[in-house]
Amino acid sequence: MTAEDCAVVERADLPTIAVNSSWKLARFCDVIYAGDACWWAEYGDEIDIQAERWSCTRQAKQRFGVNHHQVGGPYNSGMRAIQFAMGQGASHVILLGYDCSLAAGTHWHGDHHKTKNPDAQRVAGWHKQFAQVAAEAKARGVEVINCSRYSALGCFQRLSLEEALC
Repeated sequence: MTAEDCAVVERADLPTIAVNSSWKLARFCDVIYAGDACWWAEYGDEIDIQAERWSCTRQAKQRFGVNHHQVGGPYNSGMRAIQFAMGQGASHVILLGYDCSLAAGTHWHGDHHKTKNPDAQRVAGWHKQFAQVAAEAKARGVEVINCSRYSALGCFQRLSLEEALC
């Protein structure tokens, strides 16, 4: 995800969910979604924008006062953000920064310096979780389009951001 991508989304005036540290680039976002309470513990105080704060863990709600997205099972924050968008009534979801690989060695935005970073086992689990949410989206009639500049995810339709916004 680049600043240029974010500028395009901001100009399109779309409801926007930033996952974890992505809010730093998408400062116009409506929602910051981070599933892990440890992320909120280490990075939550850095947030200096007005955006709703959501997590799927009760710990994050109890310790940090974020909104609780009630959903269960294995997860990663990116897939939970898609589920959150669908739960909010989205019929189309555009993904940016969903590389889901270690091609760059870590997250597209660089390492989290205070929390865990991806390894091969974690990334393999993410692929299974995204396949699950892709099936869920299809069953609900929700179109999910992956507009990430690079992505190893094969479970979502791929288009450029410009094509997806047409």
